[in-house]
Amino acid sequence: MVEQNDPRLSDILKAASDPTRRSILTLLAQEGATRVTDLADHYEMSLNSVSKHIKVLEKAGLVSRRTIGRVHLIEIDMEPVNEIDRWFNQLRSIWDMRLEALDNLLTKEPEMTELSLTVSRTIDAPAETLFNAWLDPAMLVKFMLPGAGMSVPRASSDPVEGGRFDIVMQGRNGEIPHHGIYKKITHHSQLIFTWQSSVSVDDSTVTLDFKPVQGGTQLNLHHVKFASEETRDNHQGGWSAILAALEAAT
Repeated sequence: MVEQNDPRLSDILKAASDPTRRSILTLLAQEGATRVTDLADHYEMSLNSVSKHIKVLEKAGLVSRRTIGRVHLIEIDMEPVNEIDRWFNQLRSIWDMRLEALDNLLTKEPEMTELSLTVSRTIDAPAETLFNAWLDPAMLVKFMLPGAGMSVPRASSDPVEGGRFDIVMQGRNGEIPHHGIYKKITHHSQLIFTWQSSVSVDDSTVTLDFKPVQGGTQLNLHHVKFASEETRDNHQGGWSAILAALEAAT
């Protein structure tokens, strides 16, 4: 592959940058080996000036000189021209790849959106009571029950923004630790916290919105980021069970 900083390529391009020298190369390609005097006949300049152009082309390897007796013949060497062609092909390939990448960006099917779930339940209790239950370890052990036969042997919390909570769920196969950080606490209206367990992914986050309605409080739980659809679906059932247990506990 010809590199852009190749000094030989730079010399070739510099030599071919002059319109007179390009014209000489074109004539040699059309007519083959030609005497210097015959080349000079095509230009309104002295033989000496044409010879200087030829010397530049010779130095770059674009032409070579062949002497037969007293006749000096100049002929084109296509290999340097091929180097230019290879470089342009390289540029063309890079440009084609960029165009293909742009086309893929504009036409590809949108990727699957971030996996999330929403669970809602209207509970016959004040928003303040339900909100405080999520921050109280004594209440957490009563309702953080995502499935039948489960219990919460211990829970703790530091109910401030940036504080941590820990909940240990007990299932048939042993303890299942959960923890998170309170990211936002807007008393009695919104609670946002991270949710981490052995099956969680980074930045898994739960948002709870408490809205007073006729008949109590509408509690909306929105959980984002799951490793798979199966994990998301399992959490859907778990959170539904937890909200039902919260209603029973309050």
